[in-house]
Amino acid sequence: MSESKKVVLFFPSYNSNEAAPPLALIAIAAPLVKLGYEVTLIDTALEDDYASAVMREMDGAICLGMSLITGPMVQGAVEVGKLAKNRFPHVPIVLGGWHPSILPEQTLAADFVDVVVVKQGETTFTELVRCFEDGGALDDIPGIWWKKNGELVQNKPRLYPPVAELPSRLPGYELIDYGRYHTLTGLRWLMYSSSHGCPYNCSYCSNASVYGRNLDHLPVEQVVDEVSYLVRKFGIELVGIIDDIFFAFMERSLEMAEGFLKSGLKFEWYIQDRADSWAKLTAEQARLFRRSGLVRIHFGAESGSDDVLQSIEKKANIETTIRAVERCRDADIRASFGFIFGLPAEEMDDLHLTLQLIDRIYSTYDKADCYTNIFTPYPGSPLWPTAVELGFEAPQTFEAWSDYHPRVTELPWISGSKHRQLQAIRQYIRFGYHQVKVGEKSHSWRHTLLLSLLKPSSRFRIRSRNFAFPWEIYGYLGLQKLKSGFSSYERY
Repeated sequence: MSESKKVVLFFPSYNSNEAAPPLALIAIAAPLVKLGYEVTLIDTALEDDYASAVMREMDGAICLGMSLITGPMVQGAVEVGKLAKNRFPHVPIVLGGWHPSILPEQTLAADFVDVVVVKQGETTFTELVRCFEDGGALDDIPGIWWKKNGELVQNKPRLYPPVAELPSRLPGYELIDYGRYHTLTGLRWLMYSSSHGCPYNCSYCSNASVYGRNLDHLPVEQVVDEVSYLVRKFGIELVGIIDDIFFAFMERSLEMAEGFLKSGLKFEWYIQDRADSWAKLTAEQARLFRRSGLVRIHFGAESGSDDVLQSIEKKANIETTIRAVERCRDADIRASFGFIFGLPAEEMDDLHLTLQLIDRIYSTYDKADCYTNIFTPYPGSPLWPTAVELGFEAPQTFEAWSDYHPRVTELPWISGSKHRQLQAIRQYIRFGYHQVKVGEKSHSWRHTLLLSLLKPSSRFRIRSRNFAFPWEIYGYLGLQKLKSGFSSYERY
């Protein structure tokens, strides 16, 4: 039986310049804080030497927990996990989050992992900590995979709990040093979720493998009360409501906006949703959201080709996207659109249609911006089998996922010169069209000036679809290399 009440939680890096308090750790920490445990959260975004920061907290800890998704976060988890297991061999290491939930057996096979929590972790992780503390057996804890005498054991699944029955996350938010994030990003901000799940079936998305097709949400009153409390207590300026789909129940969404207005608090918030849902709003409804503090909507546009959209079961179309831009323009709300290059059904003509749409979005509204990714097959998504059929070879161990970098990893149908061209096009979009990222440090005036100088020729290349001899990129890389040693625009 452990006499300590200390739990260490670690959030690996996603190789991004963006930084926000990690909601996944806040959620699993909350019930432990309420029960009197001493919980320490370590976020790589705030720590130059994150491994040492974790090791300093491990002495006397009941366990070490990590939450991660597929991609670069695996690298940090492996680094810290191996180091912790070597120095503190008797401290259990628990992994949870998206990637371990989808590939629990492979994750548990890693030599430093003792337990994998599958899907929702608030209740499961709390039960694990109490069991570790008491020295009990793990056989009766549902929702985990674990090692028993060297063998991998799968316990019975835990039934998906209604989100309203999950423990309140408010105690977890108390652990965050919002001042440190403000120093890093210039924002006092946090993320919040008012629902789980999505009823749609976009084939690149692995959401259903974790939540199913159920959409479950908190009562409006609880959302308004909790957000108001956090804004008031911690001086929060921006709240990211990161529901997978916000406008699924339009009346509920409008009630939430009205609740924020009635609170009398002045704060901004942003959401993510589908363009077709937002486009259905009236101008008056859109302005209500703006008055309540909504300043930005992130849309998944994915492609400018209706054929490609149909191939991924995306039920929007190009004109719907433009109507969403116009509705945001009329309400003075920033419209941000995400696009995916290199989807299996995409041909060069489809890519050209996407570039036309991006240029049209910027021409329609000066507070619109677009972001691009190269398609990354994720385990658990409907497109995963297609990617494998096309020759994609998935990593065979948990550690091997450390080299799996979305936006950079080449695929059998996107490799060599085609991959380099797509990366060049993405870079020209960054040069030619402004982007305002949430929670990221602003560019220096020198960098801003450089982007301004590169803007005209980059827009010309996008509009003319001429990407031969990318001298702008070579010049930019040369300057970046002199400044920081970076040698690849693919990681920019």
